[in-house]
Amino acid sequence: MYSARSPDIDHELAGRLDTAWGDPAAWVEHGLQWTHLPAVKARLHAQVSGDASVEPLEWFFRFVGRHQPLPLRRVLFLGCGEGRDERRVAASGWADEIVAIDLSSKVLEVAQGKARAACAPIRYLQADMNRLPVGQDGFEAGSFDAVLGISSVHHCSALEHLYASVATLLVPGGWFYLDEYVGPDRFQCEESQLRFMNQLLDASPHRLRTTRDGQLRGNLWRPSVDEVVAVDPTEAVRSSEVLPLLERHFEVLERRPYGGALLRVVLAAIAQNFMTADAEPWLHALLRAEDDLFRGGRLQWDLACVIARVPAAATP
Repeated sequence: MYSARSPDIDHELAGRLDTAWGDPAAWVEHGLQWTHLPAVKARLHAQVSGDASVEPLEWFFRFVGRHQPLPLRRVLFLGCGEGRDERRVAASGWADEIVAIDLSSKVLEVAQGKARAACAPIRYLQADMNRLPVGQDGFEAGSFDAVLGISSVHHCSALEHLYASVATLLVPGGWFYLDEYVGPDRFQCEESQLRFMNQLLDASPHRLRTTRDGQLRGNLWRPSVDEVVAVDPTEAVRSSEVLPLLERHFEVLERRPYGGALLRVVLAAIAQNFMTADAEPWLHALLRAEDDLFRGGRLQWDLACVIARVPAAATP
């Protein structure tokens, strides 16, 4: 396990991402997020895999395992963050060799420290998914059996180049897995979606919508593009194109949209309030409300898991 750096790094952007994502503890400073709730995770798992006990990453490797023997030889994680998913792959024995990249050097230090503590032999590289180091050592054409993008590819501005690079890096018949935000660019959601969010918050007791630092959540507004960019210039830069562009380079075998259009925002920084028994009915009411809006066609899915594959006849 070692760290390295691709020579093609935008250091100014990397520094801004260090500020936005370099300290995972800051992500929950004001409160927990929706996926910290077991009931939410179970709902999302069921929407993707059909089984509340089978998380999407396991669903992907089970799918792959029906087509070829596991473990895979080499896999690559794009925008790995603090490294939870590649550690899961290492612990489960789904791949012999794991490589993970991120543009934030600070979050890579966190990921490497956690991998070392877990005795997970993962190679980390500071690299930009907009300019993958194709052709460099370890990134030769056809050198990976699978590439995974989990909450990362919606940060990519050069999607066409990324997809072409991934297709080159994969062996013919290689796998591309996405678990991504695919909603409106820069979070510019419809007014109706914003209205539904505020209605759900307004219907909840104050004790359930108060953050750890005493802020009462409500009166949500849509951030301007400039406000989104000020926090992270890569955030949801072309998120609405993540899926439409995929089929130019890959055969899409499975596409599983799942929830989050409301609760991903509604429960931000207040999820910890829904962990008690007396709050459980309120949480299930929120889940049902979002499901009803999806089923009624009044709400579009903002998240999706996709299993795609390089056509077996393709040659990098």
